[in-house]
Order: sequence, then structure tokens, then C-alpha cells
Amino acid sequence: MDPEALVEALRGTMDPNLREAAERQLNEGHARVNFVSTLLRVTMTDQLDLPVRQAGVIYLKNMITQHWSDGDGSGTETPVNNIPEEDRQFIRDNIVEAIIHSPERIRVQLTTCIHHMIKHDYPGKWTTIVDKIGFYLQSDNSAGWLGILLCLYQLVKNYEYKKPEERQPLVAAMHIFMPMLKERFIQLLPDHSTDSVLIQKQIFKILYALFQYNLPLELINRQNLTEWMEILKTVVDRDVPPETMQIDEDERPELPWWKCKKWALHILARLFERYGSPGNTTKEYTENDDLTNVIQKMICEYSEEVTPIAVEMTQHLAMTFNQVIQTGPDEEGGDDKAVTAMGILNTIDTLLSVVEDHKEITQQLEGICLQVIGTVLQQHVLEFYEEILSLAHSLTCQQVSPQMWQLLPLVYEVFQQDGFDYFTDMMPLLHNYVTVDTDTLLSDTKYLEIIYSMCKKILTGDPGEDPECHAAKLLEVIILQCKGRGIDQVVPLFVTTALERLTREVKTSELRTMCLQVAIAALYYSPPLLLNTLENLRFPNNTEPITNHFISQWLKDVDCFLGLHDRKMCILGLCALMDLEHRPQAINQVASQLLPAAILLFSGLKRAYACRAEHENDEDDDEEDGEEEDDNAELGSDEDDIDEEGQEYLEMLAKHAGEDGDDEDWEEDDAEETALEGYTTAVDDEDNLVDEYQIFKVILQNLQTRDPAWYQALTQSLDEEQGKQLQDIATLADQRRAAHGEARLRLPKFSNLNLAVL
Repeated sequence: MDPEALVEALRGTMDPNLREAAERQLNEGHARVNFVSTLLRVTMTDQLDLPVRQAGVIYLKNMITQHWSDGDGSGTETPVNNIPEEDRQFIRDNIVEAIIHSPERIRVQLTTCIHHMIKHDYPGKWTTIVDKIGFYLQSDNSAGWLGILLCLYQLVKNYEYKKPEERQPLVAAMHIFMPMLKERFIQLLPDHSTDSVLIQKQIFKILYALFQYNLPLELINRQNLTEWMEILKTVVDRDVPPETMQIDEDERPELPWWKCKKWALHILARLFERYGSPGNTTKEYTENDDLTNVIQKMICEYSEEVTPIAVEMTQHLAMTFNQVIQTGPDEEGGDDKAVTAMGILNTIDTLLSVVEDHKEITQQLEGICLQVIGTVLQQHVLEFYEEILSLAHSLTCQQVSPQMWQLLPLVYEVFQQDGFDYFTDMMPLLHNYVTVDTDTLLSDTKYLEIIYSMCKKILTGDPGEDPECHAAKLLEVIILQCKGRGIDQVVPLFVTTALERLTREVKTSELRTMCLQVAIAALYYSPPLLLNTLENLRFPNNTEPITNHFISQWLKDVDCFLGLHDRKMCILGLCALMDLEHRPQAINQVASQLLPAAILLFSGLKRAYACRAEHENDEDDDEEDGEEEDDNAELGSDEDDIDEEGQEYLEMLAKHAGEDGDDEDWEEDDAEETALEGYTTAVDDEDNLVDEYQIFKVILQNLQTRDPAWYQALTQSLDEEQGKQLQDIATLADQRRAAHGEARLRLPKFSNLNLAVL
């Protein structure tokens, strides 16, 4: 088809009276040699009307996206819809110039074309694309820079989600382009014009696509990363032109100066989250803490600059997320977009952590985040449940707003429908509802009913023992958090649900001890309430009260309680048993076992406290060393603490699972935390200390004078070594009292506890 005829056919597609004939003419011609080449020529012709050029470029885009991958056209018979090789070569030779010189409406379509061409032809059939990009990037004619950067962006986008080993063609090209990009950016920085800032923004978009899922260490070292960080800092710091302040506030985020700032912060947040955040960083990025220090310092030092833009960034991210998830999983690019959507959610979460100390900013972000969370939950987009539940958790760590309380019924609805498998992901959020805003939790019975219903469904269903452990833990947290807050009517329900689970098969000691611990927490909450519950509780095929079974199983499993919290609760429970004045016969029958059990627990507890102190000392030493080596290491070590303890805990789990059978190592490692101890309770509050050592000592001293016969029954079977251990516990109690101070000590209100002994 000659150019004149093609132009008339394209013009005819815009006339309702001529459209059918024009489309027929185009369809007849599109398999011929030179048809696609002529389409590009028409698209590039400045003298033609823009609507004709637009029609041409849309037709060209459809041809390339649909048929570029159909074959190379070298066979003896050309497939009906295939693009002949000579046309392909013409397109390869000219599309870069077409993108550079075309107006924006044409350019947008052409960038889609080049994306598909790169996808199928680079590097095998089209290495010259790299030469062209390099030629125009080095050119002094800045008019071509934006267009060529759009081409480079499509090259990088094609490799954005590929594995590191598949990115070598891109890395080879970027070895050439990275210095050019930096040189161009530095050259453009003094120029605050719209054109200059749009080019700067495009360079940032290229960097983000390059770094988002893999940071090529062949391209990035400490020196050039620091230089890029300085560029990012400059963009974040610089003022926008005064005239932009005259524009309506709602429209300002769309201006290039603000978009450039947003992309700078977008890169910083992603670098920090993926390569600088302790606990997230993979092994290849943990070598000299150079990258980590630079990124952490930037995030912390410029948090003031981040915060005013954080709301706009989050709005932009939320809008992008909503656009991305409109793509179904079966549509083209669906998998890539799912990965993008997850990255967006993680970036929003990182922003929340950056501004967590700015309550007014967090409140603004909360509304935006709730829209995203609501979209995912209401549309039941299961693949994003983990990320949005993490977002909800971040929003409730400091306080729980009325808006966030309104989310709880929606979470429950999702749980009932298809969230059964996501209970462990919901757990951090549910824990915050219980511990961060206990007053509101207890202000309306529906909140407690929702959480209990979820736990009960997990413990009576068959989801696996890990979620069941989490459900039992949450019941324990509620009991301990609400001690003295009048939840007597629900504690028996919690205990019944947990102990009923023990009547069915239990494969792990973790689940068995966690269910027992719910009852132990109830004993700590109110000994008479628990004992009354046990006396009145009957399980199928058993007509006797289960008090005996509970106490005997507890003492049998006492060596299975690990970590700080679980051992501490076990000791507090034993203290409550020993302190009872009106004891059931079941307790009298095990009198000789109670103190040996407590001694065993204190032995493990001593190791656990020593282990924690050693970690804290190591971390303090590491921090001091870091300050000596690098004056810029001004950050706190909280994240590092989490990372180090988490890593050692993983090693402990590996040994526990049998990968390392060294009993001596395991004895040391079993002093570590258990997985669920991260869900802290009022008992674990360092500022309002419940000290099990002092409580234990006071109770024994009280019993010696108040009930000598019972004291004799408790102590008469102890051997010499156990007696010595008991004395060591008393000594440690005195030392802890001196260290903590009486003002911080909180004693539970057991029925007969005489505080005068202290």
C-alpha cells in the first residue's frame, strides 16, 4: 500500500460513513511487505494532521503487540499476520528517532511498541538499540534526551522482574549508561525548568525499575551509590518554583517538580526497605554495612523532608495500586502487575515506618491506607492479604483510631469467608487491638466476641497446629491484658476452648503447652475462677472434673515450656497454686512435685535472662564499634536487635528440628525466645515489672509462717542440690529487687500474699 492510499484509509477510519471500507482496505494490506514500514513513515510525518498520525500509530502499535512475536518472517511462506523481516528491520532502524521527535500523544504509543520489540529482539536480534541509546545520551542536543530516556526505560522495564542471572544483558548495557545518566542529572540540576525536571524524573524512574527487585552490585558500589544519594538528597531538599504555589493544592502533586521529589523518595524508600532494612536484607547486601548506613542515614536525616511529601506519595501509590489490581491474573502482564502491586504495598508500609513519630501525618496516611485495605478485603484479592494485614498492623502500633476499630468487623467477615488460612497473618493486628487499646476492646462486647469467635473457629477446626498455637496465644494475651478488668464471664469460655483442644490429637508440644498456658493465665487472673471452671467442666466420655488431668498434664510437660514468657507464666501459675488456702485435693496430691517443677523452670529462666543480656551487650558493643569506625552511624540499634535475635532464633529452630543434634548446643539455645513471645502481654511490661523471683520468694516465706504443714509438704522431698538451688533463687530475687527498685515491682493479687515480708 502506497503512503497516499494508506493516509486516506487511516483518515477514512475516523469517518463513520467511510470506516467500514477503510478498515477493510487496511486489513487487506497489512500482511504485505512495506505496510508496517509505511505506517511508521506516516506516523513520523510532521506535515500530516495529528489525528491521522494518531490513527497510524495506534494501528502500528496493534500490529507490533499482536504480531511481532509470531516469527521472524524468514520462512518460504509468510504467515498471514506476520510482519516481514524487512519491515521489522526498518522499524528497528527508525523507531528510536520516531520516539525522540514525536509529540507526546504519538510517543506514548511508540514506547509500547519498543517495549514489545525489546522483549522479543534484545539482545539476540537488536544489539544496536544500545548503541543508539548511548549515541543520543551523549549528544549535546538536550531536545532528544527525554525521548531516548523513554527508550532506555523500556529496556530496563523488560528486565525489572527477571532473576539476577537473567539480567546480564541489561547489566552490560547499564555499565555504559549509568555514568551517562549521572553526568546528565548533575548537568540538569541547576535548571528548574519543566523540561529539565521531566528529564530528571525519567532518570529516577529508570533507577527505580533497575533497583526495585535486584541491586546489581556490579553497577553500584559505595562510591557511586553515595553520589546518587547526594543527588536524591538535593532533589528532596530543593524548593519548588514559587509560581507553583499559586496552583490549586489538589493539583500540585501532578506538577513535575513534586513528581520528581516523589520518585526520589520512592527510590530511597525502596532501597531502605529492600537493601537497608535489618531483617529484610539478603546476604549479598549485608557485606561492610556501607549500603545500610547510607540508606538508613538518608531516611532518618531527611525524615522531615519525607513527611510533608509522604501523604502525596501514599496517595499516588494507592491510586497506582488500584489501577494495577484491575488487571486480572489471566490478562497479559497479570503476574508482573501482581508483583508490582505487592511492591507498592510494601513501599507504603515503609513510608508508615518513616513517619511513625508524626501523629498528624500518620492520621492522614491512615485514611488512604484504609481505602487500599478495604479494596483488597472487599474484593477478596487473597494474594495481597498478607501485605494489607501488615499495613493494618503498622497503623495500630501506636494507637487504634475509631476508623481502625471499624476495620475489625470487616477482617472478621473475610476470616469467615476465605481468610481461615490467614489467621497467623491477622495475629499481629489482633494483638494490637487487644494490647494497644484495651479500653475500647472492653467498651463494646462485640469486639471481644469477634476475636474469641476467630480463636474458637481455629481451635475447633483443622487449620494445622501453627495457627492453633497462635489462637491459644491470643486467648492468653487477652486474659493477661485484662487482669482486674472484669472479664470473668469470658475467661471460662477461653479455658474450655483451649482444654477441649487437648482432648483431640496433638502432635507438637508447642500446641499442648500453649493450650495449657491459657488455663495457667486464667489461674494467674483468678485462682478461684479457674478452679471453679475446672470443677464444673466435663468432656465427653469423662464424668470426673478435669482438675486432676490439667494439673498432672501441666507438671508432666513442665520441661516443654521454653523461652522467657512461657517459663515465667508457668512459675506464676505454680505460685498461685501454692498460695491457695482452700486447695482441691488434686493440688495436695502433687505437693512434692511443685517446687521441683519451679526449680527446673527457674533454671531455664536463668539461662534465658543470661542469653538476653548477652545479646544486649553484644548489640551495645556492635553499636559502639560502629560509631568508632564510622562517625555517621548515628542510628539506634532496635532494628539490628530484631534482626540478630531473629537470626539466632532461626538457627535454634534448625537445631531443634534435628539438623544439629548437639545436646550441649541445644541446652544453650533453648534459652532463646519462643516464636510467639513477640506477642507481648502486660506481664512482660518492663516498665511495670511482674517479677516472678520476688513473688516466688515472698509466697514461700509467707507459707512458712502461715501454713507450716503445707510448707513441709512442699519441701520435704527436696534433696540437697534442690535445696541449694532454692537458696540461689532467693538470692537472685534479692538481687533483682535491688536492681529494679521497689517502685517498679508489681505483685499479683493472690489471695494470701503478704507484702509486708518485702
